[in-house]
Amino acid sequence: MTTNSINSLRLETSRLYLIPLTYEQLQLYVTPDGKLEYELGLLPGDREIADDFKRTIESYLIPYIEKNPEYTLYATLWVMVEKTKNTLIGDLGFNAAPSDKGVIEWGYSTYPDYMNQGYMTEALAALAEWAFTQPEVKIIIAQTHKDNFATHKVLAKLKFAAFAEADQFYWWRLDKYETAEDS
Repeated sequence: MTTNSINSLRLETSRLYLIPLTYEQLQLYVTPDGKLEYELGLLPGDREIADDFKRTIESYLIPYIEKNPEYTLYATLWVMVEKTKNTLIGDLGFNAAPSDKGVIEWGYSTYPDYMNQGYMTEALAALAEWAFTQPEVKIIIAQTHKDNFATHKVLAKLKFAAFAEADQFYWWRLDKYETAEDS
C-alpha cells in the first residue's frame, strides 16, 4: 500500500470522516502539538495521548508498519474527524494484518468531550463495512474491560457477540456475514 493510496482513502459517515494515517502521520500523532492537524487541514483541538497508548504506538504500531508497509491500513490509526467542527474527536484501528483465518482485532477511543454521542458506533460501523470489503477479513475481534458498559452497548448495536472472558475482560466477535446491515 503506497502513501498516495492511503492518502486517497477516506471513509465518510453522516457526521464523520475516518482517515487512515500514513507512517509519517502516525509519527506526528504521538506528539499532540498541532502538526498532525495542520498536515490534515484540521483545526487544532485538545488531543491528549495517554502514556501507555503513546508507548504502544511507538513500540508496536510504528515498527510494525515500518517492517510491513503493505499492511499499513491494518496497523495504523484511523482518526475520526467531526465534519462540522473539522477537528479530531477520536481514533480507531486494527492491531495487525488479518490472521491466516481472516481474524483481525481492533481498538478505539473517543476523546472525552465527544463520548456518549454515538460517534463511535457510527465510526465502527463504517470501519467494519470497509474491513469486510477486504477479501482477507472474515472476523473482527474486540477486547473490552468487563466494567466498560458503554463499549458493550456499542458492540451489541453492531451485532458483536461476546464469546470469551477472563478475570477483567470480555472478547467479542463479528463475523463477516452477520454485520449490522443484515438487520
